[in-house]
Amino acid sequence: MYKDNSIIHIGRRLKLNKLNSFKKFIKDIIHYRGLLRGNLISIKEISSGNISDVEILSFKNVRLYYSSPLFNDGSDRKSELREGRDYIQYAVHIKNAIIYGDSNLITLFHNQVLYDLPIYDEFKRYKYTNFNSKIITVKGNTVFYWKGITDNLEKAVWMGGNFSWNYYHLLYEFVIKFLYLNNLDISLDIPVLVDQYCLEVPQYKELIDIANRKGYRLIGVDRQRRVKVKELIYINCPNLIPPNIKNNDQVNDIQFDIKILSELRRYFLSYSSQREFPRRLFISRKNASGRRRFNEDAVMKLLSKFGFEAVFPEKMSIPDQISLFNQADWIIGGSGAAFTNILFCRNSTKIIIFSKEYFNFSGFSTIASALGIYLLYITEEDTNKKIIRGDIHDPFEINLTYLKEELINLGLKIG
Repeated sequence: MYKDNSIIHIGRRLKLNKLNSFKKFIKDIIHYRGLLRGNLISIKEISSGNISDVEILSFKNVRLYYSSPLFNDGSDRKSELREGRDYIQYAVHIKNAIIYGDSNLITLFHNQVLYDLPIYDEFKRYKYTNFNSKIITVKGNTVFYWKGITDNLEKAVWMGGNFSWNYYHLLYEFVIKFLYLNNLDISLDIPVLVDQYCLEVPQYKELIDIANRKGYRLIGVDRQRRVKVKELIYINCPNLIPPNIKNNDQVNDIQFDIKILSELRRYFLSYSSQREFPRRLFISRKNASGRRRFNEDAVMKLLSKFGFEAVFPEKMSIPDQISLFNQADWIIGGSGAAFTNILFCRNSTKIIIFSKEYFNFSGFSTIASALGIYLLYITEEDTNKKIIRGDIHDPFEINLTYLKEELINLGLKIG
């Protein structure tokens, strides 16, 4: 009988992956001192008054917004803001709480777990299991999560959480909460807990220090640790930014409070270095990870003829990054965390982001629409309809002839 060796190979690889996953699971149980299970609650249960030891400090219903990414796919449409969901922004004071490094979970009394995101996941599309998170899985009203090495504090404010090691999530989920903290009457004697990694990356620490206007003492929480706090202040994220998504992203997965985005922009613009930078920027990914690699050298050679200069935002201070993006007339580059800085652009700035394929990620397009910025995605699919679909992070190639024609159509001239 004929045997398809490729199928046999795939089968062996799947078995090996399952074995490796199981080995990692056992290793993590040992490393994080065990696995815990809790019952999920949200701010809705707390606001009902049935949860003891929790005092609501602020509570506001707001309307969030989102905007579709604009692709160069031949469709004659514009990227515009759309009304999203009703969303609760709040701050609470919790007695006898436990927070976990690199996690949004907070354990309350009787093993209740405060975690709001599942209540917004009506269609069960969010992936709660992640290599860098304490959350193992969410099912029904139950959550499984790692325990961690335990530390103790009398009082603290918790400002860390899942994905804070990523610049985009750090700014729009965690640093942004300092705008609320600065308006609360919280004593400077109470320390602020953040994820340890954010204190070790110079630009991340600089970003937090700028936001920490009142000068609260910062304490880092390692990924493998948890902290028991007798009196905890917690401020939830003002935006809805879920973790990884099952299948493909939908345009309304990520939603923002437009008003707080404007306040965040205004706050950070005042910290611009005011240094002079080129007006046409190519955001290089040479120093980035292997994800989303493309034919960068060839693209940069072409763009240099249009007056673009390569820049490396990750090497710059935060005040310089603010100035860099605020002065730019044109910004082009492969999709990545550096485009977090479009918040600081002027409404006359034009942006082109390269990606492998059409992908309904609204994280950048919503910010651009809120500020009146023109943002266009150009993908490998635009010129190669026979590409093999894979992971959005796979390497790709931008057709130079196609790109040149599009730049000329957008009004750019070879200098």
